[in-house]
Amino acid sequence: MGSEATASFHTNADPAAVGAAVNALITEKKYRLVGQTDDGLLIDFLTKKSMFNWELAVRVTVTPAASGSDVNLLLDVGLGRPPALMDGMKNRKAVDKLAAELQSKLG
Repeated sequence: MGSEATASFHTNADPAAVGAAVNALITEKKYRLVGQTDDGLLIDFLTKKSMFNWELAVRVTVTPAASGSDVNLLLDVGLGRPPALMDGMKNRKAVDKLAAELQSKLG
């Protein structure tokens, strides 16, 4: 079983608002921004390392839609980190939690 996990949702917020919400979440949680396109439609960041987990690599892709934005999150173990047996299950929970936090920020 792979360790990569994804989540997607639609929001009525425009892409700029989604990008701002992602950056606010990164700042609030003290995550590390790794990269971002000028238009804010692609944002990469790392979560914090905890006692039980290495940091996780997250990519947020925002696609403009007729009535807002489609948001896709891709989460996996950080580059160069050793894989673990339970990564797939833990990453699934982590990406779902991040998606819920981002949706909450978007109202």
